[in-house]
Amino acid sequence: MSSVPVKERVKVSQNWRLGRCREGILLKWRCSQMPWMQLEGNSLYISQADFILAYQFRPDGASVHRRPLAVFAGHGEDVCHFVLANSHIISAGGDGKIGIHQTRSTFAIKYLAHEQEVNCVDCKGGVVVSGSRDRTAKVWPWSSGRLGQCSHTIQTEDRVWSVAISPLLSSFVTGTACCNHFSPLRIWDLNSGQLMTHLGSDFPPGAGVLDVMYESPSTLLSCGYDTYVRYWDLRTSVRQMATTCWQQALPTMVSCGCGTGARGPACMLSH
Repeated sequence: MSSVPVKERVKVSQNWRLGRCREGILLKWRCSQMPWMQLEGNSLYISQADFILAYQFRPDGASVHRRPLAVFAGHGEDVCHFVLANSHIISAGGDGKIGIHQTRSTFAIKYLAHEQEVNCVDCKGGVVVSGSRDRTAKVWPWSSGRLGQCSHTIQTEDRVWSVAISPLLSSFVTGTACCNHFSPLRIWDLNSGQLMTHLGSDFPPGAGVLDVMYESPSTLLSCGYDTYVRYWDLRTSVRQMATTCWQQALPTMVSCGCGTGARGPACMLSH
């Protein structure tokens, strides 16, 4: 792999080159949509308008049953984002609400979280973090007696497109629109809500970060409108933050989903 250019390694991982690849269409819609998806075991969870649908894969692993295994509803507008945690789905809606759904029943709770649409949400260790178009990120406790009671409200100066809680449960990162603040990537203390540091300062205006993902407590992936996938090493000093960048071949935005499930980074593009 050392002889392969870095840009090529992004496009083609070792598993892709040496393994078998089959492309196929799992689901179709009559109208164009940009759903959020998450794979959990042999089930595919996918948002469609104001619903979240769960589809079960067939034994061949290459197709899904056309009839949904479960349907999770409750939002008044489109579901913008969701995560699975502890047999629950935590969803972010265009109606400004956060929804908590049990995956094994129809039980659901919703509460008003933001003044405008909730663009992103993450949940770890009994804590929910949300980000919104209203230029705030909020921290919420996930306990039966404190649902809907905000612990911290953070003014980000920009629309919040993405959030991710650190595996250490000590901090979280926000990815913002990069319109009013020079750095769209900032790390906040989870307990106090105070700013800890920012990542990078050479982002062009409008280079919003649409997805962030911790690979480990000390490494972070980000992707966004500037078509770059960035791999951050948080162990270095703030002034000498180590980062590796891969630019996509086409000037198109990265819509969601960055990760390194194989030997190299992978992301989804919106053409």
